[in-house]
Amino acid sequence: MPIHTPSRNKWSAKRIVLVAMLGTLVAVAVAAVVSMSLSPPHIYFSVEDATIQPAPSNGQNLYAFYNFTLVANNTSRRSSVHYSALSAEIWQNVTLWFPAEVDTPAVVGKQQPPGGLTRVRGWAEFYEYDRATKPSDIVVGDWPNSTVVVVAKVWFKFSLARTRPYNVRVTCAPVNFRDKTTYTACMD
Repeated sequence: MPIHTPSRNKWSAKRIVLVAMLGTLVAVAVAAVVSMSLSPPHIYFSVEDATIQPAPSNGQNLYAFYNFTLVANNTSRRSSVHYSALSAEIWQNVTLWFPAEVDTPAVVGKQQPPGGLTRVRGWAEFYEYDRATKPSDIVVGDWPNSTVVVVAKVWFKFSLARTRPYNVRVTCAPVNFRDKTTYTACMD
């Protein structure tokens, strides 16, 4: 009695499922490689040269300028960084903060090359209206462990490809405005 062998031209259900699974695996691997190669690089911020510049008081009003340098480090070897916006805030505690001015023309609209460092000056003015009515825990210059919050809107460019804009928010703490030699790395 002759044995019937299936024709090699016909695909069995097992072969179809196996090819579909291998095709899906290859598609996932290609998508992962493309996603990792086009993902934005990390930008690391840090604060250095934090100082206090006291201003003369007239007996009732007391104010001071808090100066710092914000350092942006593009760690990518291929992508350049473009900044659309950059701002900073100085926080003394969870309820008391004030905005800082940042030299935005130094970065906004300009390209930070791969592996490049960009230094941006920042400053803030803290002004106490009346020493008699100010809260007792606030003293100008007595901020050994302040926090600087940096907010940036960036996009990355690799050759002709450009990513969508990303919002980056990092916290730099502790920043000691009395010790100029400190260097504080910021965290996401």
